[in-house]
Formats: sequence, C-alpha cells, structure tokens
Amino acid sequence: MKNLSLVDEYLAQHQSTDRVFNETIVSGSAVVSGTELVVDHFDPMTEWIYTRIREIVDASSVGEDAARLYIGELSFFARYNSTLLLRAADNVRGFCPELAHEFLRNFLEEGGERGKLPAHYVIFSGALIHDLGFRVNGWLPRTPTTLALSSIIDLLAWSHCPSTILGMYYATEAVAVAETEQLRELTDRLGDLLGRGTGKGLSKLDYYYRMHLDEGHEAATNGVAVEQGHQEGIAQFIKQADLFGFLQPQIIDGFLQMLYPFSDQWTGVADFISTVESTERSLRDRD
Repeated sequence: MKNLSLVDEYLAQHQSTDRVFNETIVSGSAVVSGTELVVDHFDPMTEWIYTRIREIVDASSVGEDAARLYIGELSFFARYNSTLLLRAADNVRGFCPELAHEFLRNFLEEGGERGKLPAHYVIFSGALIHDLGFRVNGWLPRTPTTLALSSIIDLLAWSHCPSTILGMYYATEAVAVAETEQLRELTDRLGDLLGRGTGKGLSKLDYYYRMHLDEGHEAATNGVAVEQGHQEGIAQFIKQADLFGFLQPQIIDGFLQMLYPFSDQWTGVADFISTVESTERSLRDRD
C-alpha cells in the first residue's frame, strides 16, 4: 500500500513490537514490563523512524524555500508546547501529582521561569531573526500534517485518561532530541545558502541548540541535557506504571496517537515540497 506512515513501516518490519502493542491493547493489560516497553520498543522505534526522516529530508540538498518551509512548519508546534504542558499538568494533578510535578518542571523550562532563561520559543524565534533574518512569529501552517499534529496534541492534552497523556507525552519527549538535531541541520543549511554561516557561526541558534542538547550547558540539570532530562523524567512513570497506577494499553495508545502525527508531519512536508517542485518543473518545461 502506498503512503504508509513510517510508524506502520516500522511495525511491519518489527513483528515483536507489533505483537506487544497488539496483545497489550487486546488483553487490556501489560504483557511486558514498563522498562522493556520503553527500552526495547518505544525507543528503538523512535530512533528508526527519525533515521528514515533524516534520509527523506536530506537537509544538505534542500533549497532555500524548502528549508524555510520545514523550519516554519516545525516552529508552529514549538510555539504552543509550554501551554500544552501546563494544561497536561493541571489535567493529571488529581490522579498523579508526581507526573503533574514533572510536567510543571518541563513547563517552567520550556515556558520560561522568572530570574532564569526566557521561554525556549522566545529564544528560538529571536535567534532565527538575528542569525538568518527569518521570522516565524505568526507563521500559519502550510501543510495538512502540521495542522493535524497541532490538533491532535491539543485534544490529547485534554484527555480524561492520565495513562493516554503519559504515553503521548513520552512520544513528545522521545522525539525531541532527533527533532532538534534535524532542525539544526535545516537552519545550518539555510545559513549556508544565505551566506550567513553555519554551526557556531550562527551564534544565537548555536546557543539554542546547545541549551537543549548539551550536558554542560547552564540549562542542564545535574549533568543531564534538557531534552534528555525531559525524556528520562517521563519514562520513569512508564517503567513504574504499577506503582503510579498507569495502564499500559492506554500508554501505548497515547504513544501511538502522538508518534503518528510527529512522523507524518515530516513526510507530509517532504511530499508537499516534492509536489510543488514537480509542478514548477512541469511549468518550466512547457515554456
């Protein structure tokens, strides 16, 4: 079948994960430990999908317009990330105050805490203007998959099921490092095309990426980089689901509900770019 999601491709090629997911959902109970679910299934799945995304996007070969489109589409979710974390914290507080505390900690890092760093989106959007002369503030989605992503996470943050919220936020944090690294490749590509530099030559963007990914950055906690810390902080609730009262079938459901749109956003933007470029070539050939 054409146009399979990368999530479907992975499950078709990795029967053990497909079986665990299906058996857990059908039985309504856990069939593996929470640690095994994270380490042997969720994490390898996310890594495989984002390796494929890196190949599909091929940042080193995209043109200026395509690079701007990828960056703009990706910035849309980043704008609302902290708002949704605060909503999720409020939503799960009565069921699991410990998870609410973790969401609130992430919210303060992402949304900005008084006397510390500003909101991450504020740093990122300002860095784009400073280093690349590219403003994403007010950007509206150009692709259906970006709209789908923002719509689904908005719905899930309101979920009545804490286990679904836990699963969807693990997916959100599990993809964060790979998404940030891919975004860095795209801003480097745009910087190169514009003659503005790459890497440390884009000083404010370099700061933003190090803030998320570097263990030695001032934003890191106890030698753990920001994004890695977010992922590990949420993973503990899946690994200790019995202790905190979370249900594995709903965790898997929430994880899949969020991983599909994250993955599909990338392939959807890539397909959109391919269609536009093909149309432009056809029009040129007619002239």
